[in-house]
Amino acid sequence: MIRRSLAVLACLAPALPASAYCIHNDLKGTEVRIARDNSRGGAIDLVLKPGDKYCCTPKDTDCNPEGKITSNVDFEVTVLAKPLYACGINDRGSPMVKVTGGGTARVVDNPKKSSAHPYVVRVRTQERDVSGPSGVACNEKKGG
Repeated sequence: MIRRSLAVLACLAPALPASAYCIHNDLKGTEVRIARDNSRGGAIDLVLKPGDKYCCTPKDTDCNPEGKITSNVDFEVTVLAKPLYACGINDRGSPMVKVTGGGTARVVDNPKKSSAHPYVVRVRTQERDVSGPSGVACNEKKGG
């Protein structure tokens, strides 16, 4: 019986993602746009509906150019509310959210209701939360 269960698990293993990075839209009723230029790897420009996620396996160099679980991938994350909110730390002229090849980013409502930032991004590597106690802020997009 145990041998049979192990054989079934061995057959399923190749189909399971190996620590893919994922970006989740955990907002209720609000879409999120994620974009990445094609300077390294393929371009990504997607709109995630509430509850949706986008994932990339670490070895897929179209969405993880270095192909490593520890590599950093930069994304523009925009909350498509009125007004628009750009999330991240200003890097190369526009706010960016960085996620590792095996990490996770979740766009969420800011639990601190008194904050000037209604949305934040929670970022985790494989081992720990790296977004700090307040999360990565989403600021009102200028001209948006």
